[in-house]
Amino acid sequence: LALSSLLSLSAFSLELLPHKATYTAKIKKGLSMKGEAVRELKQLKNGQWLYRFDVESIAADIKESTTFSWQNTQITPLSYKYELSPFLASNRKRKVSFNWQQKTAHSSYKDKKWILEAIPINSQDRLSYQLQMLVDVKSGKKTMIYPVVHKGKIKESHFRTLREEPLQTALGTLDSVLVEKVRAETKKRKTLLWFAKDHAFLLLKMHQIEKNGNEYEINIKSAEINGALIKASK
Repeated sequence: LALSSLLSLSAFSLELLPHKATYTAKIKKGLSMKGEAVRELKQLKNGQWLYRFDVESIAADIKESTTFSWQNTQITPLSYKYELSPFLASNRKRKVSFNWQQKTAHSSYKDKKWILEAIPINSQDRLSYQLQMLVDVKSGKKTMIYPVVHKGKIKESHFRTLREEPLQTALGTLDSVLVEKVRAETKKRKTLLWFAKDHAFLLLKMHQIEKNGNEYEINIKSAEINGALIKASK
């Protein structure tokens, strides 16, 4: 997901900064497979922002992006795109557009057309909510709920901060904030995320266990903000 630089989490002003982070990606699905992932945030010439997440692996390539506006610490998605290119299978694509004057979201991709009306003003897409969560964790929130537009429905994604802990990374040992996705106790899926405490917008690690036992994990490899490399101070 993202990053900042020299100031502490509590002292850093709530503003977006262009950044880029690379990750190693591990997929344990029968056989263990490795790949690389990139998260990047940049501002466009028209003042809007673009946030992308790309994964390359032997199993599949994923390209995901969201274009959004930013005001008063709130991310407002405008357009979301997703493309999955699995090995030995057909590609999967999704595109969602938001019209905030009419408070609608719609998908016009081939036979998967749908429209949602009267969407909540704080609705997010499948990628923008992840950046919004980074903003909220940075501001000190302990519980976060996001209405996420997905496949013609609004699904709430609920997260909570667990604790702060040191985390060993390729950048060195960094103080992190551990966040988990809240699910019903009967659910077998589990998602944990580690955010850098002293580098706002920087996702250090994500680990997910699916209900079938498959595991996915990404770990920070390198990061830069405004062209400046991020390194541990310890």
